[in-house]
Amino acid sequence: MKVRIISGVSGSFLVALMMILGQFFPVVYNILVSIVVFVCVVEVFTAGAIVKDMRLFVPSAAFSLLFPMLVSTQYWKIAAFLYPLSIFVIMIICSDTLKFDKIAFAILTCGAITVGLSCVVVLCYSDISHSLYYIMLSVAIPWVADAGAYFAGSMLGKHKLCPKISPKKTVEGAVGGLIAGVIGALILTIIFNAFIFRRNEQIQYLMLIVLALIGGIVSIIGDLSFSAVKRSCKIKDYGSVIPGHGGILDRCDSVIFTAPFVLLFVEYFPILIK
Repeated sequence: MKVRIISGVSGSFLVALMMILGQFFPVVYNILVSIVVFVCVVEVFTAGAIVKDMRLFVPSAAFSLLFPMLVSTQYWKIAAFLYPLSIFVIMIICSDTLKFDKIAFAILTCGAITVGLSCVVVLCYSDISHSLYYIMLSVAIPWVADAGAYFAGSMLGKHKLCPKISPKKTVEGAVGGLIAGVIGALILTIIFNAFIFRRNEQIQYLMLIVLALIGGIVSIIGDLSFSAVKRSCKIKDYGSVIPGHGGILDRCDSVIFTAPFVLLFVEYFPILIK
């Protein structure tokens, strides 16, 4: 547990620094997310034993690297069109030797990871004046909820949440995680309101709580979804890059669905009103 806490705090601090740097040079977000997405795709392809199949890996790797770089421009549509097209062209050409289950695995996992995490970049460019707040909110909710679920489950967990997919997750842990996510979102907002906001923002705290609660549920779905992928691949973690946590994808799986949710939610139900 000590190693998990140290690596978690250190990693969060590093991510926060990169996010702050991105406020001065927005392209940092594109580059950082592009690297993270690529590593996550490599990890999940390794888990699925298709990383050495260049027919699937090359177009998927290209998409994972290019889409986050292009998503802040009008050219993202080109990448979104060419990636599935190239995969299906390859399927037609290699129909005798390339099984559809591998194709489905590649396009589903790579597509979900790339598009989901790229929403962090979209958050940066959609509201420049509050981009750091929304980006940190999209990351803080799932990560704080995950930490809260871990500790609540360790101390109070009795009823299994989804034993066939993730035996250690409990209902009590999930509830604790949701509460922690709400508290984390409130603390983050209070800090921003005290030190960063210009004092002309009206904070909709009720909408913030709703966002944090639903975002926490969405983060659990993301976590369980990629746990199911791990279970089907018969592995424990996607890697060992982060001591006590596993691979990069093990830390980002919940953000894959939470970032798009935050992006959609604040578009229709703004947290900050000038």
